[in-house]
Amino acid sequence: MSGDLDAAVQALLEHSLRAWRVDGKIHREVDGTLLIAAANKCVRVARAPAGLPFRWAVADGERRRGATSVTGILRHVRTALDSSYRSVRLRIAPLPPTP
Repeated sequence: MSGDLDAAVQALLEHSLRAWRVDGKIHREVDGTLLIAAANKCVRVARAPAGLPFRWAVADGERRRGATSVTGILRHVRTALDSSYRSVRLRIAPLPPTP
């Protein structure tokens, strides 16, 4: 991650941890990777390598997931840190025509 985006994503994650009532710390490594230590877990958020269909990679232990947006980062981080959280996916589909 780079520049202003780094700071914005880090600030958003810090505010999100407070909103989720999860006590944790966020540390940025030299390469821009964010390390989130909370709930006895460590989650890494980094830019995905070039050529992949997503922008960020979120890693929780052995599990690594891609995120195409900031909302994807938030969903993956919360799922990793809060075992009682169940993400809800919104689906938009056309309704049949009404008479």
